[in-house]
Amino acid sequence: MADLTRAFPWRGTSVGPVDEWPDTLLIMVNTILTSRHPMFLWWGDDLIQFYNDAYRPSIREDKHPHALGQPGRECWQEIWHIIGPQIDAVMTRGEATWHENQLVPIFRNGRLEDVYWTYGYSPVRDTTGKIRGTLVVCTETTESILAKKQLERESQRLAELFQQAPAFFAALGGPEHRFELLNGPYQDLIGRRNLVGKTVQEAVPEALEQGFVDLLDRVYQTGEPFVGRSMPIQLARNKTQALDLRYLDFVYQPRRDADGNISGIIVLGIDVTESRRAEQLLLQSEKLNAVGRLASSIAHEINNPLAAVTNLIYLAQHSAVEPEAQRYLASAEVELRRVSAIANQTLRFHRQSTNPKQVTGAELIDATVPLYQGRLQNAHVSVERRDRGSRPVTCFEGEVLQVLSNLIGNAIDAMIPRSGGRLLIRSREGTDWKTGRRGFILTVADTGCGMSSHTLTRIFEPFFTTKGQKGNGIGLWISRGIVDRHRGVLAVRSRYSAERSGTVFALFLPFNATLPE
Repeated sequence: MADLTRAFPWRGTSVGPVDEWPDTLLIMVNTILTSRHPMFLWWGDDLIQFYNDAYRPSIREDKHPHALGQPGRECWQEIWHIIGPQIDAVMTRGEATWHENQLVPIFRNGRLEDVYWTYGYSPVRDTTGKIRGTLVVCTETTESILAKKQLERESQRLAELFQQAPAFFAALGGPEHRFELLNGPYQDLIGRRNLVGKTVQEAVPEALEQGFVDLLDRVYQTGEPFVGRSMPIQLARNKTQALDLRYLDFVYQPRRDADGNISGIIVLGIDVTESRRAEQLLLQSEKLNAVGRLASSIAHEINNPLAAVTNLIYLAQHSAVEPEAQRYLASAEVELRRVSAIANQTLRFHRQSTNPKQVTGAELIDATVPLYQGRLQNAHVSVERRDRGSRPVTCFEGEVLQVLSNLIGNAIDAMIPRSGGRLLIRSREGTDWKTGRRGFILTVADTGCGMSSHTLTRIFEPFFTTKGQKGNGIGLWISRGIVDRHRGVLAVRSRYSAERSGTVFALFLPFNATLPE
C-alpha cells in the first residue's frame, strides 16, 4: 500500500500533490501505512480515502485498489446510510464513536455481504485545532461472529435434543450436589418446583430420608458410578397430594473437570413405573387365576360330599322325633344350602362361557349377594333391594358378576369402620343419555365413610387402594375394563363429611352389551 500510495496521482484529487500536503496529513498517512493493525483515513471535505495493508483483505478485489484516493460517499454507497451520519458527527462536531461487533454489510465477492466490525471513528485535527479528517481503527470480526452464531445454533440444537430426550437428565455440581442443569422429563418426574441453584437436600428433601443423598455422597467421594434398577422412590410431586411412588432405572455418573478431579455428578435415567406396575399386574393376574382355579377345583370336589350330606339330613329330618333335633337339622339344612350356593357360584365365576348369555339384573343380584351373607351379618349391614327391570341384558355373565361382586365387597368394607350401615342394591331399565342407548342400570350404594375428591380421581388407577395392606388396588381397575368391553358405563359419586357420607356406584350396560359398535 505504501508503493501504491506513492505512485497514486494525487494531483487529480482535492488533496493535491504529496509535496503540498500539510504535515498532519503526512504524519497520519505514514502512521497508517506502517501500522500492522487495520486502519483507514478519510481526509478533507471530499473524504478522500487512505488505508493500509492490514485493511486491504477486508475489501478485497471488489474495492481494492480503486478505493485508494476515492471519495468516501462514492466508494461506500451501499452503507452510506449507516456510516454517513457517523462520519458527519466526527467531521462537524468532533464526536468520536466506538462500535463493537457491528453489522455493516459491504459489497464484496460480487454481492452485498454481511460483515461484522469492531471499529472507532476519531477526528483528525491540524495544528490549529481544525478537524481535517476521520481516522478509522477497525477489526473485522465476521469469522468470530459467524463461528459464535454457529456455536449458538449448535448449542440450541443440543439444548432442544436435551429437552426432547425421553430420558430424564440432571447435572449436579459440587459435594453438596447443587442443581446446575436439568431437562423437561426430570422436571416432570420431580414435579413443578424450582431446582436450579438449590442442593438436592434443599429441593428434594424426601430424597434425603430415602438414602439417595447418601448414594450421591458415595459416588462423589469414590468416583465409582452407581446404577439403580427399578429403585422405588417416594416423591412429593404435588404439594397438595401424598407422596407418589415411582420406580426408576438410573445411573449416578461422576463428572470430572479438565484436571481429572470430580466436580459433580450426572444423573441419567428413565421412569419405569408403568412397566413395573404392568409386571405387578401380570403377576397379580396370574395369582388370581391360580386362586380361581384352586377355588373352582375345591368347589367341584366338595359338591359330591355336599349332595351326600344333604341327603343324610333329609333322611334324618324324617326320622327324628324330638323337636329340638328337628330344629338342629333344619338349621343345618339352611347352612348346608348356603355352602352349596357358594360352591356353585364359585364354579360359575370360573367356568366363564366364551359365549354371551341373557341375564336379568335380579338374577345377577341373586347370584352375588348370598356370597357376602356372612360378611354382611358380621359387619351389621342391612341390605335394601329393589328390582324394577325385568328385561335381560346380553353379556358375559361371569365378568359382570365379578364387577358386581367387587362393588358390593367395597361397599361392605366402607361401612366396617362405622360398625354397620345400609347397603342399597337396585336394578332398573334406563338410558345412557350421552349415546341414547337403552339398557339396565345396577346401583350399589352404601352409607360408609365416603371418598375425598382426590380419591375419586384415582380409584380406577391400577394399584391405587384406600385399604392399606388389605387391598391390592386392581378391583375397580379390572371392573372398569370389563365395563368398557361391554360398551357400558361405570359412574361414581361420593360424599365425604362428618355429618353425612356415602358412595353410590351406577353400572349401565346396554341390552346388547356384547355386540360391536
